[in-house]
Amino acid sequence: MNKIQPIVNIIITLLLFIVLHNALITGLGNIFSLIKHDNKYELLESAYKTKIDTLEKSIANYEKGTNALKIYEGNNYIISKIALRDIYDFYNFAVLSTDSLVTKGNAVINESGLVGIIESANKTTAKVNFLTGNVKVSVKIGDTYGMLDEYDREAKSFIIHNINNYQPVDIDEEVTTSGLQEIDGNLPIGKVSKTETVGIEQKVYVKPYVNFDDLNYLMVINK
Repeated sequence: MNKIQPIVNIIITLLLFIVLHNALITGLGNIFSLIKHDNKYELLESAYKTKIDTLEKSIANYEKGTNALKIYEGNNYIISKIALRDIYDFYNFAVLSTDSLVTKGNAVINESGLVGIIESANKTTAKVNFLTGNVKVSVKIGDTYGMLDEYDREAKSFIIHNINNYQPVDIDEEVTTSGLQEIDGNLPIGKVSKTETVGIEQKVYVKPYVNFDDLNYLMVINK
């Protein structure tokens, strides 16, 4: 019996090892299966979030494009391309290539708002003076009227004068053309960024909607 006992103990030990080994393998398999299952749902969740983000961006772009088109309603406009932009007068003017004759004084816009005013033109080209070149434009802020006639290149802002300090002007108010000149009214220009009181006058700073560093195709409103 004493000779058989060690063999029995070895067999029992081996059986216990096999049982424990199988239990360990099964347990690890279940853990890996759960991890894989969780990863699957994480990947699905990530994919749906990406699709939702893409859809939201598409809707935002559509709404932006729809709002941009409103400034063209009721206007005849001629699409033109910048043919020449002098590096020394980069923010003052540009020469446009046009297929139709445009008229001096016509407004030039892009999808963001007013870019400038036509100074001269012939059958194939036109010179547009940018608002950043200190072009004088009558503007309104709510019910308040003033003259946009200066551009601060350091602040990258237009400056409006001829507004007394008793007239309320709020930050982030929209600035548009007034319609008191030859050019159409309600053409977007920008938003009020700050105001300064100088004597009885308010200097109103406006951040432009148009990115004057990135201009290519423009539209001339031809009445």
